[in-house]
Amino acid sequence: METAAFSEGAGDTFALRMRERQHRRLRLVSHLVILILLAVETRALLTGEYVAAALVAVILSGILLTLRLNAKPGPDCAAAFALVSLTALLGYSMWSNQGLYSGALIAFPTILVIAGLITSERLFWGLLTLMLITVAVISIAAALGYHSFHPLPMGLQRWMVVSSILLLSAGTIVWLMREMRCMQRSLESEVKRLRCSQAKLTHLAGHDALTGLSNRASFNSHVARMIEMAGRRKGCIAVLYLDIDNFKTINDSLGHSAGDELIQAIASRLRQVVRDADALSRHGADEFVMALADVEDLQTAIRVAQRMQTVISQPFEVNAKQLFTSLSVGIAVFPDDGTDVDTLVRKSEVAMFQAKKAGRNTHIVHQADMASDNHDRLDIEQALRHAIARDELELFYQPIIALRGDRLIGAEALLRWRHPEYGLLGPDRFMDVAEQSGLIVEIGEWVLGQACREAVRWQTEGLEGLGVSVNLSAVQLRRNNLETVVADALASTGLGAAMLELELTESMLLEKSDQFLQLLRSLKQMGVKLAIDDFGTGYSNLSYLQRFQVDRLKIDKSFVSQIGSNEQNRAIVTAVIQMAHSLKLEVTAEGIEHQLVQRILTSLGCDHAQGYLFSRPVEADRFLEFAKAHSSIA
Repeated sequence: METAAFSEGAGDTFALRMRERQHRRLRLVSHLVILILLAVETRALLTGEYVAAALVAVILSGILLTLRLNAKPGPDCAAAFALVSLTALLGYSMWSNQGLYSGALIAFPTILVIAGLITSERLFWGLLTLMLITVAVISIAAALGYHSFHPLPMGLQRWMVVSSILLLSAGTIVWLMREMRCMQRSLESEVKRLRCSQAKLTHLAGHDALTGLSNRASFNSHVARMIEMAGRRKGCIAVLYLDIDNFKTINDSLGHSAGDELIQAIASRLRQVVRDADALSRHGADEFVMALADVEDLQTAIRVAQRMQTVISQPFEVNAKQLFTSLSVGIAVFPDDGTDVDTLVRKSEVAMFQAKKAGRNTHIVHQADMASDNHDRLDIEQALRHAIARDELELFYQPIIALRGDRLIGAEALLRWRHPEYGLLGPDRFMDVAEQSGLIVEIGEWVLGQACREAVRWQTEGLEGLGVSVNLSAVQLRRNNLETVVADALASTGLGAAMLELELTESMLLEKSDQFLQLLRSLKQMGVKLAIDDFGTGYSNLSYLQRFQVDRLKIDKSFVSQIGSNEQNRAIVTAVIQMAHSLKLEVTAEGIEHQLVQRILTSLGCDHAQGYLFSRPVEADRFLEFAKAHSSIA
């Protein structure tokens, strides 16, 4: 479905180019006929054939007038009028001179060739009918003695007339042949480009854009097949959950570009460890999952984990700096720890958390009595229950900029927690706890209400037209009251539904229940906009974009961070933007940090952008100051 939609969009562009080229050819035909008529007009005036000269002048005036009147839509009418007029003029010439002996008869097939190749079928049959009538009238008139026709004697004059017509006809046909070959080459080039784009989209659907490794959907499918084969053979599979130690410190100190470069280098080294039969996937910003096929015993998996830790412990060269990092590895084994992909990945992740707790740079095998939450997580859950009442939660806002016109169009609301002990926490520190404990429902309602109130505040401050974007969690979507929560938030604050955008992740769109579909339809009917956040980091099934009628696609920063230097990334981003536009979706690029990336995205037709280049996420008052300072472009 997604390929068909993309093909339709690309086909529309190609068809437009073909129509423009067709119009140029038709205009050229009109100009060619004008030149021929000017030559005929000159000859008629020189030889004293004033009736013929007057007729030619009328035809010339008609063609020129038609060309001027049809300058905007295209020269179709002018070309049609020119060909019909030329046919009629040739018929008049045959009637006035030599009848069917006239060399003008040679031009009839050429006119038909032109009409058949570059004008409408209706005009072709009309011209053929006119020619047949002309020939019939001349033949009948000659047969009944109404008119006599006398051929010119063979000589220099007749040779010149016939040769001129033949050369003109041949030149026209050669020109048409070249145009047809040019059109064929354009069509072949378009088909090749379309196939290349489709191949890139197909690759994108199953791979992580930054590293080229399998994404979750592709990994899950591969491991499911491995489990099925191992079950038949009574074999074992090991799942290793890998987390890069201290990656956040490196990312924050050197920047996202350096962090992305480090991730790519780590992925390259991990590829050296895996076999063709194994599976390797990037599951998060700094997390990888590996599945080892046909392991003999647990010690085999442990040796692989140790080898990976040794490989990763070697220094990395990033931005002319030597960086050192390590791996915390959790191990789960089929069939002892689980018989399905999700269970094995979850238990290996639990073991990985224990490895981090044990001091990092180590590996731990999952145990049956291993708890998934440590004391810190329990402390966070207890404190989170009181965070709303204590007014510790806060929304930060990151501006969203329209690339065409450089206008501020709104902001994404991002949750922060001012923890009394740990300081300002991002959602990565407490959102998992909130979802597992069910607190996300209450927190989500608070976020919606607060974001809507702030958007209304922008309007009262004279910043009308600024929308607010709010992230939803899977837990909120699974509850039956989300539609009511959204409606209440809009009603209580007075915010227009069109000013609110709800962001979903790709994994949420895997839900195929009728209840879920009805929820999204209800939200759309309310006027709320829907967006897919971090596109490409999850399951990347593009058919969901049409099925759920989303309004916006937000391309993850890993897609766009290196489009200035990485041709493959640029080609993929181009394909995604074209595909989204063919589905009538707007596109927002996330994580823009450099002006070069902004310029490239603008040239590719990306609609909106957000990132540190424009502003970091800031408190509500600071965003209001930012918006007022940019009110000239808001």
